This record gives sequence, structure tokens and C-alpha cells, in this order.
Amino acid sequence: MKELRIDPITNDVVIFATDRLKRPLDTADIPNEDEETNEYDEECPFCKGNEAYATDALFEIESEEGWLVKSVYNKFPIIDDMARDVYGVHEVMIESNKHNRSFYNMSQKEFEDVFFMYRNRFRDLSKDDKVEYVSIFKNFLRKAGASLMHPHAQILSMSFIPPEITNELLVSKEYYDSNKSSLYDDLIENEISLNRRVVYNGEAFLVLIPYATKYSGEVRIIFKDKIEFGELNDNNIQELSTIFEKLFKKLYNINGYMPFNLCIHTHPTKIETKSYFNVHMHIIPRKYNFGGFELGTNMYVSSMSPEELTKKLKID
Repeated sequence: MKELRIDPITNDVVIFATDRLKRPLDTADIPNEDEETNEYDEECPFCKGNEAYATDALFEIESEEGWLVKSVYNKFPIIDDMARDVYGVHEVMIESNKHNRSFYNMSQKEFEDVFFMYRNRFRDLSKDDKVEYVSIFKNFLRKAGASLMHPHAQILSMSFIPPEITNELLVSKEYYDSNKSSLYDDLIENEISLNRRVVYNGEAFLVLIPYATKYSGEVRIIFKDKIEFGELNDNNIQELSTIFEKLFKKLYNINGYMPFNLCIHTHPTKIETKSYFNVHMHIIPRKYNFGGFELGTNMYVSSMSPEELTKKLKID
């Protein structure tokens, strides 16, 4: 099957060529990253007991046995609060005190702690008058950009809106001006009506495999309500945690210990965008790299049918 599709959120052009899954691949030299089995690594700066190797905690959730999750300053920041053009704060959010935890084996309660931490750090960093945008992302395994195995995500406040978000805002604003309705509201309504790519339809979130995406196998989670990320309530976090626990178990069954990125696209802090833009999350498996066609044309090729992947990931 060959089909041209356009991602309505980004306007990315994607060619679907599912027969390319049959291509012969030389896998002899592809390195595998084994699943971590040890709860503690004496050389890991994020492990419980090795606190001297990390900066002081900016936020913690604790139990009787000590901290469960915490956020610290990144010792090697992309940006910092000393620069004029790229002002901001860069934190590492340590998602567990156990070295061998991952999204593939976390419980709902562990996910709740993670999202409570994300929300707290987002709220705090958004208060800075110099900050225009707060980015939350996660790299899992080396192929996805991670430098350490210990479960962690990152959050950056910055004095500008990044290009990817600017593009999404422009696309949704143009749609709003032309149609007098929200792109995200219409997308949610249309996907629920068609029910061909909906993985989960809940009270506050719609989980779907995008109609078109430059990342084969991407899962997208769209907030149904016009709320900022920092406005998530406890019930929202509970629902989101249930989604993540079930979704990543299914992803593990399909892809195994697959590298992935999580990118949370939030509202800018200084301009009103709620009427036409919804917070959403991109879960991007890092199974395929871009080739010369993608890099040379700014078009993308996907070998995975969104509709078929949806059937495998359905959450009851």
C-alpha cells in the first residue's frame, strides 16, 4: 500500500509504504541494550545512597524509607540562568529510587508519583517572568539520547518558544481563524466518531495512533480539556497513570525493551493559546532512523499502518 497523508497537527507530509517492512535488514551489528536488573548501581549518581554525586533536591516525594522521586539541577545544562539569549533552568527529574525501574515495569502508583513531580516542577518553573515556555521530555536508552540508565526525565524553562511548538501553534491558529473552531476539538470528535485509530477514550484524555506522523509507531495522548499542564488535578493524574501503566505493558509486548522519547507539548506561559491549542504528549519509539530521503526532502516515510497498530494497543 502506498498512501500520502498529512499530519493535521504539524502539516508534516508522510508517505505510507507498509510493504517496506519486508525489506531485508542486516541486523548482525545492531547493538542491543539489555534490561537493567540491579536495583542499585554504586556508580550511578541518581541511585538512592549516592546523593553526594547529584545536586540538592529541588522537589521530593518521600515515604518512610526515604525519597521516591525527586528533581535536581542538571549538572550539564543545555541552558542556564546566566545567559541572556538562552535564559532558563534545566532540571533532571529522577523518576524512581530504584535503578532498574522503567516505564515498562512501573506500577500505577509509581506513575502517579512521576506525574505529580512533573506537574510540580512545571508549575514552579512557569512562575519566572523571563520564561516563555517550559519543555518536558524523556529519553530512554542510548538510541533515544539517554546518557544514564537510571529512570529520569528532564524539564527546561526557556526564554523563547521552540520552533516545533511555534509551528504547532501556527497550524492550530490558522485552522481556528479559518474554521471558527478548534483543530484539537474537531480532531478529537472526528477520531472518536471514526474509531479507527483510538487506543483509549477516557474522561480527560484521548489516546490515538496519529493519522499521519513522521515517527513510525508514535502514540499521541491529547488532553480533552483546555487546561494547562500545571492545571492537571489529582483525578487527571490518576487516569493518566493508569493509561501509561497499561500502554507501556502493551508496547513492551509488541516491541520489547524499545528505546523511546516522550515529549510533552504544553502551552506557552505568556500568550493565550487555550482557545485553539491543547496540551498533548508524543510517545515516539526509536526503532527507525531518518534516511537520505527524509533529510533531503523534509517528507517522511512510514512503514507501519496506524490502524493496524491501534488494534494491538487498544486499552479497555
